[in-house]
Amino acid sequence: MLKFRSFVVSIAALFVISALCFPSACNASESPVRLFLQESLDSEGKQVALNPKLMEILTYFERQTGLKFEPIILPWKRAQSETLEGKGIIYGFSRSPERLKAYHFSLPVVTERVWGITYGRPKPNYRHVEDLRNKIVSTGRGFSHGMEFDQARDVIFKVQEDSASTVARFKKLMAKRSDLMVWPVRGYQHHAEVEEYINRIIVKESNDPELKGRYFDVTDQPLFYDSTHFASAKGKYAEVLKKIDQAIARGTKNGSLNKVLRGYH
Repeated sequence: MLKFRSFVVSIAALFVISALCFPSACNASESPVRLFLQESLDSEGKQVALNPKLMEILTYFERQTGLKFEPIILPWKRAQSETLEGKGIIYGFSRSPERLKAYHFSLPVVTERVWGITYGRPKPNYRHVEDLRNKIVSTGRGFSHGMEFDQARDVIFKVQEDSASTVARFKKLMAKRSDLMVWPVRGYQHHAEVEEYINRIIVKESNDPELKGRYFDVTDQPLFYDSTHFASAKGKYAEVLKKIDQAIARGTKNGSLNKVLRGYH
């Protein structure tokens, strides 16, 4: 009888230990959450490898939530439609009045300054949204750059949505087929830093002969501010978004989220 009682106690203890396991261990057997990410193409239309810093951020959220992500790279509009159909969640998504009707957004992960990039002399003096009246503004296809941007598009300025090829957008700017490109940047606060980054990293490392020796200007101040989020279709993945929100709130409070975001451009 004593042995039987000991056996029962041991089994009960195992259940208790299982119930108290760490989130990552508890969720190890759960299906991965499909996470849709924006594709980025080079000048030949080939997919550019994911930014290692982005992978570090996603690993941070896996560790903090106990979730396992299955990253899927898609054209941005398709990523949005797949999310809307409840096939997964999306990351790097901006809010807009229209999107708020259909998507459930996490807390902001990061706030971005949205700068304008121009080409040629004299350098235009774009400082406020009203300065963009009747201008052609180049964005990536399917992109929003925040609430103010969406309220002004096709009212104050005309939006030209381009492919995911950054090089193609620079060439359109050089050819005067657009007046400026909008470019979100997370890590830099001053336009001189952004300008150096654009010319020294983005343009130079494209290795495109048509961009060789070209220099692009950046507006003296951000034109818009935007926040990026995880998001799902309304009524879908509620528990996943709840865990992500908890991780964002906790990471913001203890500084760990800001630390992992440092250097993410």
